[in-house]
Amino acid sequence: MKIVQNIILFLSIIVFIGLVYISFFNVYQTDDYIFSYTTHQLGLFNNIFDFYSRWGGRYFGYSLSMLNPVACDQWGILPKIYPIFLLCSFIAVLVLNINYYFKFSVLESVKKGFLFFFFYTVLLVSISEHYFWITGSNIYFLPFILSGLLLYSIGQFHRSHRRSYFYLSCLLIVLLMGSNEILALLLWGSLMMFYNQNRNKQNLTLILLGTSFLLISFLAPGNFNRLVTSDESFATKWFKRIAIMGANSTYIFIKIILVIPLFVKIFEEELSAVSKKVNLKTAGKMWLISFLPLIFVAFIFNTIGRQFESIMIFYLATGAVVWMFLYEQIKKYWWISLIVIFLPSIDFFPPKYSNFNLNYNLNTIIEEVFQTNLHAYHTEIRERIETIENSKQDSLILPKIHHLPKVLYFEELPTIKEEGNYVNDQLQKYFDKKSIRIEE
Repeated sequence: MKIVQNIILFLSIIVFIGLVYISFFNVYQTDDYIFSYTTHQLGLFNNIFDFYSRWGGRYFGYSLSMLNPVACDQWGILPKIYPIFLLCSFIAVLVLNINYYFKFSVLESVKKGFLFFFFYTVLLVSISEHYFWITGSNIYFLPFILSGLLLYSIGQFHRSHRRSYFYLSCLLIVLLMGSNEILALLLWGSLMMFYNQNRNKQNLTLILLGTSFLLISFLAPGNFNRLVTSDESFATKWFKRIAIMGANSTYIFIKIILVIPLFVKIFEEELSAVSKKVNLKTAGKMWLISFLPLIFVAFIFNTIGRQFESIMIFYLATGAVVWMFLYEQIKKYWWISLIVIFLPSIDFFPPKYSNFNLNYNLNTIIEEVFQTNLHAYHTEIRERIETIENSKQDSLILPKIHHLPKVLYFEELPTIKEEGNYVNDQLQKYFDKKSIRIEE
């Protein structure tokens, strides 16, 4: 086991270093500009209310993005240091929980933290939107880190009974319920499960608080404004929902089952400790919480995308405990997982459904570091922004970006012959231009 752990630990550290290197070429993109623009136009509190009323109920994720300093960050520093800060924070929270719940030394906890980070990274559906898009990180990555802090805080409260940890848990629940719908449902299901196992006044307070703010998030007028409307029959709509549920669940099962042997092998000691404290029925119920958000996204006709990251890791962690009961010897096939995660992306589906393609990100990160000319990409983006800022023309036709990244988040402007989209619309509003397009 130690040999396998050391191999993955080495890979994890290399991946971490690679992501830090890539971060130095990160830039502001798309929604980063529109959040800054609308905050400047409306003011912070009016903008929060406007987004809640018109766009969605992610009151924490959207509000945090409205503090984006793009207007005063002329050197583009934040996009370069923010991903590094979040990556380090993620490792730190993992170390905190591993040290607390499994009583490992700090050094061993750091090792385990990097091992978990490796699996988290290879399972990401959209690594660019999760790690390197500031707005995306605020909505998807940061809340997962805060979830780890909540796990630690609740554990501390139930062992020490210190009220400060209870109040911190309450605050984190309020924030997380307004981060994104997927994580909110996973958290709500976990709180319900936790209350069912430990019925006391404090846990009841947490579930009531979580339910209240879940409703505040989900019942936001903006959510209903964005619901897909259709003239299709009742039967057709539900057939599509069932089909989407099946497709999403199948994708997650396939992607997870291929790495489960390696995960069980790496975390055999921790999974064994957990399986001794719960029974199969309890472990199965925790795993079934994964299907709450899957049902929700199918209902609103969403297929696999960036919002599924939390489901993937929750499904993996809870499913691994179930496997410890059903077939612990699945760990013998760890070598298959190790081969699979090094395979290049299997591009079987058309671009519209490209997120269903299996990709464990390692090849993509390697290509980004060693093949993409990130310095040239960064230069091209900087020159584009300078051109827009300094031009006195209302309508601009800009050259294309030639050095396109694979890991960094980037969406190109439409050409002069294409219809406008949200990418050029956001830049036009921010820079007060009538039209911004690229050459054919």
